[in-house]
Amino acid sequence: MNQERRQYFRINGKVAVDYKIITKDEMRHGRLPSQFQVSPFFLLLNQLQEYSRDSSYHLRKIAQKEPMIATYLELMNNKIDAIAHAIAKSDVDFEHLSAQEINLSEGGMSFYSPEPVELKSFLALKVVFEETHSGLLLYGQTLYCSEKQKDGQYKIGIEFTEMPESSRMIVARYILNRQTHDRQKIDEQY
Repeated sequence: MNQERRQYFRINGKVAVDYKIITKDEMRHGRLPSQFQVSPFFLLLNQLQEYSRDSSYHLRKIAQKEPMIATYLELMNNKIDAIAHAIAKSDVDFEHLSAQEINLSEGGMSFYSPEPVELKSFLALKVVFEETHSGLLLYGQTLYCSEKQKDGQYKIGIEFTEMPESSRMIVARYILNRQTHDRQKIDEQY
C-alpha cells in the first residue's frame, strides 16, 4: 500500500459514482475523461470554483488595501456561486443516480460495484456530490477489489491519477466541509 496515500485526510460521505474501465492510452488522450455524456452545467461549478481559487490571492491583496471593495467582490462571487448552484441543481437528475457511501481522500476513494474490477485497471470516473450538486470527472487506477460481499457488491479501492489541481481542491474542500459538519453534529449532541 502506498504510504503517501495514507497521509491524506479520509472521510466517509454519500456521493453518486459511475465508472468505465479504460485503457492507459484513453487516459492519456485528455485531461478529463470524455467517456460520460454530461451537460455544460455539470462542470460549471468546478470551473467557477477554479476561478475562485485562482482569484483568492488577488482578493486577499485587495482586502489589505481596500476592505470595502474586497467585501463587495466577495458578495459578487457569492451571487455567482448561488446562481451556478441553482442551475447545477436543476440540471443534475439525482433520481437516476444511485448514491452510495464511499471513503474519500485527495489521493483516492473506495466505493461499491456490482462487478469486480481487475487490479491496476484504469478507470474513468464520474463523481457527483449531492450536497453541492457539483461533479467531477477523474481518472483512477484500481488498487484493490474485495471478494464478493454478502450484498453481492465488491468494494473497489482506487488511486486518482492525472488529477487536475482544481479537482484536488474541490475534493479537499468537500472533505473539509464534511469534517466541519461532522464536528458540529458531535458538538450539538453535547
